[in-house]
Amino acid sequence: MANFVVRQAERQVQVAEEIQQLKTAILPRLREAGIARVEIRFDGCGDSGAVEECACLDAAGAAIPCPEVSLMEGEADSVDRTGSEELQSLRQALEQMTYLALERHHPGWEINDGACGELVIDVTEATFVLDCSLRFTATDDHRAEL
Repeated sequence: MANFVVRQAERQVQVAEEIQQLKTAILPRLREAGIARVEIRFDGCGDSGAVEECACLDAAGAAIPCPEVSLMEGEADSVDRTGSEELQSLRQALEQMTYLALERHHPGWEINDGACGELVIDVTEATFVLDCSLRFTATDDHRAEL
């Protein structure tokens, strides 16, 4: 059990570092594309979950397409399970950051009744806010002797 706790702590540090790396890589690309706000919606339950939508908005709040750009080598390389590095698209980086934020702040968000919400990036203010609504089944039991 102690080994598990150590591995979990190491993973938390790794996730925090990956989030910081992605934030640093993503913001300039969003600014260059004229994107003022990004809303990344997710939903999960029944032991699965996914990013459902990634909406990019300009300063007036109008939807604009996410640019088809890759992050530069070294900015936010992803390492797959085989250990090979590959460049990510901006959209992939946004999704990856959402999954990492959920892993860090709401592990198990996809289990049982799951959770839903969104990661909102205010590009102008350089803020990243994760809103997550955890769902659960509850019972309200009553007993009365008559």
